Amino acid sequence: MEDRAPYGRGRVSRQRASISAAAAMMGGAFSVDDLAVRAREIDPGVGTATVYRAVAAMVASGHLDAVGERDGRALYAVCGEAGHHHHAVCTSCGRVEATPCAVEHLVPPGGFRVTRHEVTLYGLCGPCARRAG
Repeated sequence: MEDRAPYGRGRVSRQRASISAAAAMMGGAFSVDDLAVRAREIDPGVGTATVYRAVAAMVASGHLDAVGERDGRALYAVCGEAGHHHHAVCTSCGRVEATPCAVEHLVPPGGFRVTRHEVTLYGLCGPCARRAG
């Protein structure tokens, strides 16, 4: 896992340190609300708006990756995978795995130039698939 500071440069407040610690404990895909609940277990004074700002900063610094959505809420994960890649998200337990990009080599006809794309795979991770039969 690449060692990246969760918020980039500068001083980290006590609340942001608690939010970063909570994110490290999540162990899979989580929403901002999920993270806020976990962060309050560490520091009861952490507000939801603070968690939203912290998540935005952690995404900007590369510490968190947006990995899709669940029930209309954005999902995030501590990925640590360097370089361009995508994510597979288990719909049962929330486990997130990095997966290489299979579409980078595709070139649309007519001179179209791809500047960015997003791919998220949803399904069951190995352990959840075995439990489901």
